[in-house]
Amino acid sequence: MKKITEKEKNNIIRSYMSNGWVKIPKFLDKKELSSVKKKIDSLLNSKKKKYIGRDINYTDSNEINSFHKMHDLKWVKKFSKKKQVKSFIKLFLNSDPELRASELFAKPKMFGLPAPVHQDNFYWKVKNNNALTVWVALCSSDSKNGGVFYYNGSHKKGVFKHVPSFAKGTSQKIKNLNALEKFKKTTPVLKPGDALIHHVLIAHGSKRNKSNRPRQGWTLQYKDKKSSYDNLAIAKYEKSLKKQITLRNQ
Repeated sequence: MKKITEKEKNNIIRSYMSNGWVKIPKFLDKKELSSVKKKIDSLLNSKKKKYIGRDINYTDSNEINSFHKMHDLKWVKKFSKKKQVKSFIKLFLNSDPELRASELFAKPKMFGLPAPVHQDNFYWKVKNNNALTVWVALCSSDSKNGGVFYYNGSHKKGVFKHVPSFAKGTSQKIKNLNALEKFKKTTPVLKPGDALIHHVLIAHGSKRNKSNRPRQGWTLQYKDKKSSYDNLAIAKYEKSLKKQITLRNQ
């Protein structure tokens, strides 16, 4: 990560609080980006055969579209605990951060799957909503290759009602998209190594990748270390998800 001045920090936090997301140029420097890409390319080539079902999803062309157990990997855990990274995340949470999960959204060229509009905390169930995602671009990302889009300011409206989406890797979607019409929709343009920090309640999604470019995004998901989960809500969601996966595979 490049060093950020106090003035830049203030502008970043102000933008994050207002929009629910903020772009961080050069979150990974060239050396870090090269190292991460090599490790992830190795993962994609090996296809991690020990992972099945909900942990890994494939496109119709049998390429990995998403892998949901990056936090199992030692190098990911090590990166997430770097002093500079944790200090930066602490600015947003205003508390000590704790890694809760890490995922890869590979979205390969031509066949990358869409992600229906959703909010992360519908899945996570962090009680006080003090959590976020770091979305790191491993290659260029924009509206043409299925880049992430946000509904600016929607994080201020709490959790919207969700329904099953039956989509691989993003099992829920906001039921009434008309409720988001008053929010400006933005698709950030990212260079490799840039990152997005987005609030756990920001409504977001992405379109199918029909381009001739991949759109790889690596996520690190943090919550306030002191925040607890709503375990009853998680159990209810897990039951619904199990049923949805069964129906989707029939």
